[in-house]
Formats: sequence, structure tokens, C-alpha cells
Amino acid sequence: MDAALSFPARLRVLAVLWTAAVLLAACASQGAPRASAGDCVTVTVWSNGWHTNIALPADAMEADHPLRMLFPGAEHFLIGWGERDFYLDEDPGFWTGLDAIIPPSLSVMQVIAADEPVENRIWRGEETVRVALSRAGRARLAREIGETLALDEAGSPVIVQGGRVEGTSLFLEARPDFHLFHMCNHWTAARLAGAGVKLRPSLAFHAPWLTGALKRNAPQSCPAS
Repeated sequence: MDAALSFPARLRVLAVLWTAAVLLAACASQGAPRASAGDCVTVTVWSNGWHTNIALPADAMEADHPLRMLFPGAEHFLIGWGERDFYLDEDPGFWTGLDAIIPPSLSVMQVIAADEPVENRIWRGEETVRVALSRAGRARLAREIGETLALDEAGSPVIVQGGRVEGTSLFLEARPDFHLFHMCNHWTAARLAGAGVKLRPSLAFHAPWLTGALKRNAPQSCPAS
């Protein structure tokens, strides 16, 4: 995207993106089956009040999943997606945030890997919400996370730099672009909707909306047999 685009031109680009997002949502394939008695596993959505991550155990992913190949000894992952410059900056200012949402921008995925649940012990957030999914739903969630990564010619994730937790986390090159109508919480919501959760991802502009919708619409524990 040409950085010299005028502000009205950028707004026109965003209008086109919004229209495309609405049309894609209308044509999207049906999500995975919902959790039921005898077919249920749980994942966690982590929130710091403005940004959401997805926590998954390693065994939710296939053995050849890019993240398992990158962190072969890890048993748990905390995964978030966002705009590259804003996410990499530990103290982003107003203009960095504005620049992230006006033109479509490059994205990255931060992955924190550990041998214990990251969301509980390593990187605590303001809020965590458990979400019950079917096994097929969790498998689809893990697969779509892998599909978000940009891979090199060898099929490996492209490392951008170290992550927020030294020695256990990385920022990885990702896709698609980040913009006003596809921000970090939209990405999280879309992955969960594909996994079978009743959500409208286009409304997930901020973390409290998403965590509130999950508490209202998604089971937090597996149904009784």
C-alpha cells in the first residue's frame, strides 16, 4: 500500500475492505459442529482488556503443524495476531495506532510456548474465558491458526523477532493484512466462529465485546454426559 495515499483515498480503500468483509461473512462456510456430551474439549481466550489471544495445548495441533515444528518441546501455546509495527512496539503511541488501522498494514503472530498453561502462570491477563468446542472445532481452530502464518520455501514460519516473554516466545510473519475492519479481536473471533462458536466476528472491535459474547453464547465447560 502506497504510504502517499491521501486520507480520503485511504477511507475509500477501507470502505471497499468493509464491503468485502461483509460479503465474505455472508458466503462463509458453516463452522464446525458445536460441543456436545462425549465430544468436547476446551480452549481459553486470554484478554488484557484490549487485545485477545487464544490458548491451546500442543496436542490440539497435528504433529506437522508449523508451531509444533518450531517449538517441538512445548506442551502449551498462547497465540495472538496483530498489526506488525504496533505489536512489535512495547510502548506504541497514538500515531502508531492510527497508522495501523487506516491503511491496510502488515501483520504478525506472537506465539508464547511453554510446558505449562501460559495464560495462568507465565503471562497473566486481566481476564480469561474458557470455551468448550467439539474435537472437530478445536482441530479447525488449530488448522486456521497455522494457515494464518506466512511460511518460507521450506514450509517453516518466518521469525520477525523475539516475543514478549524472553526465551519462550517469538513474533512470526503472518497474514492477511491488518486494518480497521480486521483487527486483532476480529481475528480471534473469526477463528472461534469457524470452530463452532456462535459469534459475529465483524462486531469484535474490542476485547470486552468478545469476552462478553463468549460468556453469553459459548459454553464454558463440557456438557454432562
